[in-house]
Amino acid sequence: MSYGIMAYAVHLKGVKAMIGSGGQRLLDDLLASRARDLEDLDELRGNVGLDGDDVTSARGALTHMIMGEEYDARVGFLYGYCLKILIETHRSSEFLPNSGWSAMRFSWFETVGSEMKAAGVDFDPTDLIFTGVPVALPRIDDFPTIGHIAPAAMPALLTSFDGMNAEAVTEYGALDSIREVQDWLRTCHSSGRDLVCFYH
Repeated sequence: MSYGIMAYAVHLKGVKAMIGSGGQRLLDDLLASRARDLEDLDELRGNVGLDGDDVTSARGALTHMIMGEEYDARVGFLYGYCLKILIETHRSSEFLPNSGWSAMRFSWFETVGSEMKAAGVDFDPTDLIFTGVPVALPRIDDFPTIGHIAPAAMPALLTSFDGMNAEAVTEYGALDSIREVQDWLRTCHSSGRDLVCFYH
């Protein structure tokens, strides 16, 4: 089975301000505009055996996040996907091109990581998805995995990427994937935004 990275440039401070804001209008707008996405998440909840009436729904999880209510630790993944909805909704959010990281197997991280090392780039691509959730959420046992790179970390990373020996990259497709991450970092750095990635 293949998965992909969904990468976003976003002012994370603004997203965090949405969480616990108690904004009823914001909540109502999202429940209406993202109704289909929330229904899909409830199907996923059912697929993993958590469709009981006593288990929080996707609409409930989104409500908890915006209204500052207690989270349901049994469905941590729902909060992860709801965070993605909030990021996509924020006015500063930009979905970044991901052709080099879509329809991929997890082994591609190891392949690209080895090619980065050979090219002199000091970066582990799994940091894109395993550096942790950038806000306080219940534990997510499976998907989505989430990673975050703050603006302060980007200058050093870009220096490493910009010094890459591209000729040392020999695996087909790897250079495109490396360049794509470099572009993500450049986009975020130039606008002072965070890079937040979801893998699922």
